[in-house]
Amino acid sequence: MKYIFTIHSPLTFLVAYATIEKLKLDRNDVILFVSKYKIPVGGFNVVKSFQDQYKTSWQKLWAFNVPNKFDQYINQVTGGSSFVAYVDLMSYYQKILITHTHCKAFHFIEEGNSAYMRHDDLADLTWPERQMSYRVSGWGSKSFIKSVIRVLRGYNLRLLSIPYHYMAYANFTGIQFYCFSANAFFNAPPHKKVLVSLTKDNPDVLVLSKHVQLNNELIWIDGSNGRYTGIAEEYYYQAIDKAILLVKRADPGRKKVYVKLRPGIKNVDTNYLVAKLKQSAFHVEVLPGDLLLEALFITSANCTVIGNLTAALEYAHVFGHQAYSIYNLFEKRVPTFFDRMEGFWKNVKYLN
Repeated sequence: MKYIFTIHSPLTFLVAYATIEKLKLDRNDVILFVSKYKIPVGGFNVVKSFQDQYKTSWQKLWAFNVPNKFDQYINQVTGGSSFVAYVDLMSYYQKILITHTHCKAFHFIEEGNSAYMRHDDLADLTWPERQMSYRVSGWGSKSFIKSVIRVLRGYNLRLLSIPYHYMAYANFTGIQFYCFSANAFFNAPPHKKVLVSLTKDNPDVLVLSKHVQLNNELIWIDGSNGRYTGIAEEYYYQAIDKAILLVKRADPGRKKVYVKLRPGIKNVDTNYLVAKLKQSAFHVEVLPGDLLLEALFITSANCTVIGNLTAALEYAHVFGHQAYSIYNLFEKRVPTFFDRMEGFWKNVKYLN
């Protein structure tokens, strides 16, 4: 029997790793289907996800009937063995994976924000990121062409109708939900949740945290997350100014701040958060860009974590730290995705 995990991010790898450890799976039988992420630790059979394997126009043409070609790919990497699938979300490729004739069971692993939603809607179940209309507007229209191409490529009605989000499977017999916190998979029955954990001295977790272990330190996560709010950066900068004053007032002896910047920032000194902290006489240490925050939270103890709107604050709480959001300091605020996350504003406090 093989065990296939679909991985698309550092966090999904961390959860998959913890699940493998929890179940004591033989790594020789584990296959990681990885998309857009390089596994930083060894000892695993890592293969490219199907969508990363067939990227060029010629490759896509060769794999025009996606389900049939993906079936062949699965048979190739598994050697034709039966397997159990562990999926993060039920996108097209996961739908094909779990309906493969050799798939004997499938389960869900926590993937971040979506696993913590308190309630769901029709869009959640039907993959809102695809931004597809519920109607085909007419012959020759964009929606018509997309629909025809999708069917020609092998996505029939039965495959397309499989729901995208985990909550549709909450009452399936035998399905389990692997997660770091009981707050995750809110709509799944408690007896179906399997809590996983990792130790701070686990050598692979230390690799993910870049061997950084902090105790009683202040960690500040940069990011306005304007994609969730549409609010201009200037409001985020104003909130940073207010937050720094609150930190200095609450902890006047604090001299050092560890900062985790957004991916892709090359000139650290021009970053607003770093510059303002330095102007306020803090010694700033910027954490490595490829450090996994959730792994750092596991390897560290009793830290204070400040951020804005990010699931990393929830994970800071899950792994035993004090988590604070500066979103209350914005002069302009709107409802956000995080209002739907079970317990987020209970576990993450406003910075006051």
